[in-house]
Amino acid sequence: MEESVNYSEITQENLTIRERGNSSAHEYSRVVETFKNVLDYKDKFRNSLEEKLSAIGKEVNGNVENLETLLRNIDIYDQNIDKISSNVGNLYSEESSIKAQYEELLKGSVAGGEESVEINREDQEGSRELLIQRRRSYLDNLDKSFKRLDSELFSIEKLRAELTNARGEILVKKDGAQKKIRILEEAGKKLLDEVKRIEAELESSIKEEGLLIKEFKVLVGKVESSLEISDEMDHILFAHLTAAESRSLSRKNLVPAQE
Repeated sequence: MEESVNYSEITQENLTIRERGNSSAHEYSRVVETFKNVLDYKDKFRNSLEEKLSAIGKEVNGNVENLETLLRNIDIYDQNIDKISSNVGNLYSEESSIKAQYEELLKGSVAGGEESVEINREDQEGSRELLIQRRRSYLDNLDKSFKRLDSELFSIEKLRAELTNARGEILVKKDGAQKKIRILEEAGKKLLDEVKRIEAELESSIKEEGLLIKEFKVLVGKVESSLEISDEMDHILFAHLTAAESRSLSRKNLVPAQE
């Protein structure tokens, strides 16, 4: 009876340890699979955040380049506006000079007329034709002078109008550039805020990933160390495994009896 009890105990221990082994192996496989899935997710999540940062970095660089271009354009607009203002000022000075000449001619024509009347009273009848010729020549030259001054004044007015229109167009472009700058600056602030948010998220995720890796290393290390067995036990396992495999193979190769 004692031997029977011993057999029963060893049988139960055999069964129990195999079940524990299967359960432990299953649990270890489950934990390992969980770690692998989570670490795989963390790896992909980290790469995704890094790609986002890279993409936003390109947007930031493009934003900065556009801002620099607009600022250069505004500087050019200001230079052109200054030149136009200087040219318009010169035109006003030139116009004032021409108008002064115009006034002098007007005064000269009146004085000339009064003087011609006095000469006519004193001159002899024979010089009347000469005076008429002189008057005609004087009036003709005077008319040419007025026409020249009129033409110059007209050219100045036309050029001043063109410069004024050009300045207006430049001011419109400058205003448009300044509006774009405000939009780009606002977009730049949002991009920088997004960069800070992603960097904080990435830093937190990397810390978690590091903790997971550290814990997984400990777990794998424990299992690896527990799998080490003595040479004697390794010999026994190998010998009986060979016998078990041979027996299993012989059973598969049995030919069923014929009736």
